[in-house]
Amino acid sequence: MSSFAVKNPYFIVVVCLIIAVVGVTSLVRMPVDMFPSMNIPVVVVATFYSGMPPEQIETDITSRFERFFTLGAGIEHIESRSLPGVSVIKVYFQPGTDPDSAVTTISNLAMASCAGCRRAPCRRLF
Repeated sequence: MSSFAVKNPYFIVVVCLIIAVVGVTSLVRMPVDMFPSMNIPVVVVATFYSGMPPEQIETDITSRFERFFTLGAGIEHIESRSLPGVSVIKVYFQPGTDPDSAVTTISNLAMASCAGCRRAPCRRLF
């Protein structure tokens, strides 16, 4: 084999160039998707309680909802923020989870969690 390469150096160079050209063209034509489309359902639960400080929002509302939301199936992770008068909880589900079932699950868990929540005082309009 080496004697063939020594006797026909131009043939070996041409074969190497053909392999290089085919490799480069196949590399250029290969589809690359840097950001493939992924269906990751995210459910956001916002709870409003005007006048309540963030520390109390966190202990009374956010932590209670987070505990209940961990009972749901297919949850990847939970993020939350407690602001003055507002609790925002984002529940991320596993990729491929049905978004409708995710919303139903979180809605049911939120309603179960609200059963023990304190109610805001009602304001009279007249």
